[in-house]
Amino acid sequence: MKAILTSFFALAVTTCSIAQSNFSADFQKISDNVQQHSKAYPTLKHASETIGHRLTGSVNGAKAEQYTFDLMKSYGLDVRFQPFEVESWSRKTVEVKIGNAVNALQPVKAVTLAHSPVEAKITGQLVDMGNGLEADYKAAPDAVKGKIALIYLGVLPGSPQGTSSLHRSEKTAIAIQYGAIGVVIINTVKNGVLLTGTASVTGKVIPIPAVCIGQEDGMALKERMKAAPQFTSISMTNFSGLIKARNVIATIKGKKYPKEKILVGGHLDSWDLAEGAQDDGTGDGSRVY
Repeated sequence: MKAILTSFFALAVTTCSIAQSNFSADFQKISDNVQQHSKAYPTLKHASETIGHRLTGSVNGAKAEQYTFDLMKSYGLDVRFQPFEVESWSRKTVEVKIGNAVNALQPVKAVTLAHSPVEAKITGQLVDMGNGLEADYKAAPDAVKGKIALIYLGVLPGSPQGTSSLHRSEKTAIAIQYGAIGVVIINTVKNGVLLTGTASVTGKVIPIPAVCIGQEDGMALKERMKAAPQFTSISMTNFSGLIKARNVIATIKGKKYPKEKILVGGHLDSWDLAEGAQDDGTGDGSRVY
């Protein structure tokens, strides 16, 4: 039995090695072809610079749909639009002010996190909730009730080893659960970069305003809060409602197995404050361009 098992194992390893070797050779051919002949990068650059952001339902979103349709059509593919209607959200205006007294607030660069209320205007004391995890609230369950939570997007330096972060939407949900009237999230990226993503776990509008401020502003604010209470006002307007958009579907009919289907896809849209060259421009580029 031992001899049979040993032989079987050797056969399995050999077979796996051959398959891996064949796959590597095929992959190398594909990689070489892409490196030498692909127009993905210049096309992505052109699309990003001429269209800009690709927010679903926006004018730019429609431009991106048509651009993709025309591009795949030029490849000789069978292309069609698939119209759909969906609940959408987009930013309008936002103003965030912070200071050591309600009558001494100063503007701070900020961006509204997606799915914040259509309209909100609040003023309150800031409470530093650290990483914004459940454990941070359990240590002082009533600390943020009726106040505004200050949360770090990731895991703060110096946190206990093994501390795991949560998505910003989950951190916002915890703040809501413990009675916060607003959320200010500190980004982890340096040089004042602001986050544009959602603060909702469901994709629905949340009941309190949520904003993101830059890392430098946020960490300086945390230091000031050690010396004296800090207050903030958040005023914002946003859009939420049904919009119309289109999926772009291209079909390459199989020759050997014409009835079998392989689905390759990605999201064409992006957030509205940047070109979306990485998310999901690089993905679209690898599939389409």
